[in-house]
Amino acid sequence: MPLVADYQQVKDVYHEAAELGVAMPAFCCEDRETLEAILAAAKEKGEELGVEDLPVLPTWTVRYPPRGQMKLITACGDPVLGMRLMLSDLELFASEESPYGKLRILPNVDHAFPWLDGDILEGFVDQVAGMMFDASERPFGENVRLTAEYVEKMEGRVAVEGAVDELYESGGEQIKNEPTTVAQAQRFLAETGVDILVPNVGTEHRATVDGVEYNSQRAGEISAAVGKILCLHGTSSLGPASLAQLPDDGFIKVNIYTTLAVSGGQAVGRHLLNNLGNIFTEAHLEELVAKGVIGEMAGSPDFGDNELPIKPRLVILANPPRRDAWFAAVRDRCKEYLDLFRYQRYAQ
Repeated sequence: MPLVADYQQVKDVYHEAAELGVAMPAFCCEDRETLEAILAAAKEKGEELGVEDLPVLPTWTVRYPPRGQMKLITACGDPVLGMRLMLSDLELFASEESPYGKLRILPNVDHAFPWLDGDILEGFVDQVAGMMFDASERPFGENVRLTAEYVEKMEGRVAVEGAVDELYESGGEQIKNEPTTVAQAQRFLAETGVDILVPNVGTEHRATVDGVEYNSQRAGEISAAVGKILCLHGTSSLGPASLAQLPDDGFIKVNIYTTLAVSGGQAVGRHLLNNLGNIFTEAHLEELVAKGVIGEMAGSPDFGDNELPIKPRLVILANPPRRDAWFAAVRDRCKEYLDLFRYQRYAQ
């Protein structure tokens, strides 16, 4: 199935999710392994449900200063090349001969600052399902004006997501800002005409532990006033109970990244630890033991997946085993979110 980038088709997907009471996770990615894992999660969930065309929202930032994902996708760091590579991969994954070809794939660009990503906001608008036009760093009035101008210019071409105000960055030096008020959300929607609205309801970007106080009541009040058009950022800062509440609070789109990187990175770490005897020579391991970096068991055939003789093995040293460890962990984490956000309702 072709990528879903037609404006009306995108709106129909969001309307369907709202009617079903589903929140669609927008899984952020910066590499092919994560991209395919996202698609594989949707494919496997669809097979379980008997629904071939589940919607899935692979998402990424471009030059976003905290983490410009399209600058990271290649070693050369060219963000436009990264965009083209990501979209070309998606087009192939969406083709008829691909195992993921029956999914409804909606590519989304996240946190596009107009003063940094103007070329992306203008040049790739017809190739994606959604653009987050992010002017939330600017004063409210300027944010509204800039966002409204972009919405008017791109009318009928792309679903535009806008942030009412800036979200707190975990570990940053900025002072915590106040949650979005209902009046702010109403004014922002009325004056900009965005399709998707991002309120600040207490979450934090890039937090890797629980402990953030999510304001469910405020989210519900905003949704009651503007409709089920909310998108949540900073999802990794929430615990399971709060996450399960999001569809009822009016969130139709939920951005997710940090937990995927944690799951994938830890899986690769475990793989490497379990294969130290298949990666290093005995002499290398003895040196690490002598320095106190690892214990003597690390070079034993009884440890992890080590084989005798202890020596570097191409089958372990090459990239595919690390890729597969990352892929499987991220795929399984994505499936957890599909369950949490009620994708089983697509089988109704």
